[in-house]
Amino acid sequence: MTWQPIFPAALQLAASALLRELPTAQHAPSQGFKVFVQGEPLSAPCRVYYPPDGLRSLIARATGDVRTLALCFGATHWDGFVREECLRQLVDLERPWAVPFIVQLLGEYVIEIVEVIAAALPTMDAALLAGFALENPQFMATTRRRATSYWDCYHRRRFPARQTYSALVALDAIEQMARTSLEN
Repeated sequence: MTWQPIFPAALQLAASALLRELPTAQHAPSQGFKVFVQGEPLSAPCRVYYPPDGLRSLIARATGDVRTLALCFGATHWDGFVREECLRQLVDLERPWAVPFIVQLLGEYVIEIVEVIAAALPTMDAALLAGFALENPQFMATTRRRATSYWDCYHRRRFPARQTYSALVALDAIEQMARTSLEN
């Protein structure tokens, strides 16, 4: 099944512009995830297959929300190096619709990507992260299950205690932000 684009209203123009500008993909984007961002649906591809140089070129010349959305797509790229490169730029941007692209990476197996997010969490917008977690409890639970599975398969030797695995520590921190926001 292929991905069907759904974007929040505020992102429609940027999404249309980006979808016109993206280089020709080597394969169709794979079905990804559907979440809510401030009450509006967003559908994101699980993996995109754009030529890395074409995507990098687009990111370099794009501006504003088109650039940010291109970075979001890059964070789902089939090449883990491209995912990490885009993520490093994305974690510094404060857009509510970028949060799901970041959080979903905590449910992937590449530890270097997980550690970028874990290191960036203290400087990220806690209200955006908390709001996303509160609005998408099933997505958060699925991401936690994936992170736990990857910990068990690939990272258990490095992190003998599940609670010390970077992805789970980051998910715990985001969920704590959500609980704190409810108390205030």
